[in-house]
Amino acid sequence: MLKGTAIETGYYSFLERHLVPKLVYLKLKPNHVSLLGLLTSMLAGVSFACWPFLGGLLTLLMGLFDTLDGCLARVMGQTKKFGAFLDSVLDRYTELIIYLGIWCYFYNQDIRSPFFSLVLLLILFGSLMVSYTRARAEGLGERCLVGMFQRGERIILLGLAGILNPVFNFFVKTADNPWTHDTPLLLVLLVLAVGTNLTALWRFLHVLNNLRR
Repeated sequence: MLKGTAIETGYYSFLERHLVPKLVYLKLKPNHVSLLGLLTSMLAGVSFACWPFLGGLLTLLMGLFDTLDGCLARVMGQTKKFGAFLDSVLDRYTELIIYLGIWCYFYNQDIRSPFFSLVLLLILFGSLMVSYTRARAEGLGERCLVGMFQRGERIILLGLAGILNPVFNFFVKTADNPWTHDTPLLLVLLVLAVGTNLTALWRFLHVLNNLRR
């Protein structure tokens, strides 16, 4: 959704101007930043299980590290296959850890319905297929960046939902409407369950059409 837009261009320009030079000054390497992202995702997962607000903040911070490692690699001229493979694998782990933390949060809230479990499974399935279709397409020499729910968008939605959820719950509790508890987080999960699978399907059909030509 944000790929190729002015928002993405401005974001990466900001990183390269203001944050990447500081990382270079600290003598950090791209792989170090990738590992920092993994550590932050672990903290985000634990925080989501207990304090979604902190989990949301840490999820956005993890997303920052996720983009910083690539920027730093390009600036330092260290775009190597080793780092690219490490980053791709760690990206899958970081996202799955956050979903595990969200599952623990709802488990602690006594929300253990089959429907909720199905929603999380659909998100996991869709997120993995979005990444796999791109990786497989690029392995065949085809670019595949279409779709609205790529990793960056998913991380932003999860982070914002975690931040807004306790704020929303506070006002709901004040208004004595318990049936709307955790609405922001539940809505985002539903959107991701549908959106990730539609994005994977979009990519699948997009690559098939290109290969037919």
